[in-house]
Amino acid sequence: MDYAGDDYCDAHQDESLDTSSAEPTSYDQFFIKFEVEFIREDEDDDDDDILDVSRLESIIKTGIFQERCDRLPNNNLSWHNVTRMLHIMEVPLHRQPMILRQICTFADRIANEPYNRNKKILPMKVYISLPVDYFIEENENSDEEIRPANELVEENLEKVKIEETELGSDFVCVICMEKMEVGSEATKMPCSHVYHGNCLMNWLGVKRVCPTCRFVLPF
Repeated sequence: MDYAGDDYCDAHQDESLDTSSAEPTSYDQFFIKFEVEFIREDEDDDDDDILDVSRLESIIKTGIFQERCDRLPNNNLSWHNVTRMLHIMEVPLHRQPMILRQICTFADRIANEPYNRNKKILPMKVYISLPVDYFIEENENSDEEIRPANELVEENLEKVKIEETELGSDFVCVICMEKMEVGSEATKMPCSHVYHGNCLMNWLGVKRVCPTCRFVLPF
């Protein structure tokens, strides 16, 4: 793998995954384990352009997701759901399109494999490698980020109207990836990023960080 190059994504069926925690459903489903590796080269005063692998620091963040599989020729795993997973795994928005296509393409492939037709649970592993130039936290999230926002903080967030002149007619809530209609009400973070009210409240119920810029709400 070229650590100094582009992002890398690999998705494959992994029968070794422990799916015992999967809740039984009336429909078929994907059981997906994400591993996202953030790779950063330590700063050095050396002006040498040659990459020194020994100066690389790497943090891996993991997550488990269960998503419905409809056994269709295409679109077995919706782009909306994959985008939500990538947000949770903290993959930057501008780096998601290629990764999104690869994951959805592979999901279609395993859903249509003849030997998978009678399986209720399709185990899938996704590995993503992202070269980054920002500080990598030692823990999966800082304590401040993962602490949910309290009701008082949520109630004090500014409510705004979506205006075409300000945000454009195709403005999208990056949490749910659905269009925000002009004239509809939205909720604004102190960092000025805007989301559907319900989407943002659900997000802040898990962690108190802006999903776009990682601004942390004060306590």
